[in-house]
Amino acid sequence: MVKDIFYTGLRILVEIFEKKYQGVIMEFSAGESISIRLSNPDATLVHIMPDTECKVKFIAEDGMAYNIDTVLLKRKIPNIIIKYPAKTEGVSIRKHHRVSTSYWTSIMDEKNENGKTVMEKIGDGTIVDMSLGGCKLMTMLQYKAGNHIQLSFEYDENSSPVAFKGIIRNIKQAPYDTTYYGIEYEQPSEDFIKKVDVLLKNPTA
Repeated sequence: MVKDIFYTGLRILVEIFEKKYQGVIMEFSAGESISIRLSNPDATLVHIMPDTECKVKFIAEDGMAYNIDTVLLKRKIPNIIIKYPAKTEGVSIRKHHRVSTSYWTSIMDEKNENGKTVMEKIGDGTIVDMSLGGCKLMTMLQYKAGNHIQLSFEYDENSSPVAFKGIIRNIKQAPYDTTYYGIEYEQPSEDFIKKVDVLLKNPTA
């Protein structure tokens, strides 16, 4: 059984005849085909015939790195269609174990008020998992990979809110017109990491 690791918007690297092309999955049919839009196509692709062997490389949402052999089915540059792989095996590159959570969080932004920097709430979301290295946020707000973000949430009523800065590393469509954002903590303090360690040991407190 092939693991369900593909999704629309997944960034991948396609290798054909030792040439590498960056692309994004536009759509796919499990067990059948995957349509990819290439960001750097060249004239070489015009002469590539169907059934040509190719490789796809990517890092999936589960923190696994994949290097998969498949074949080209069709091409309509800058789009290509490859055969859905019959076998998917990856290697874990994630440094930290992720724990499922459900923390309602405020999304903050810095604002200058009378010469002072204050934090202003610009939206909200849910932190659906956390690790010592980062977290996954679900929200209706729109961000791009590389954007900076500031979050604040309450773990329990007897403690002060947990606040931190992060960098958007990956993006995936979520249910109900929301988006999942994979966030890497930005220069986390030792005290913050200690708090996260406590949360991971008891995420439902």
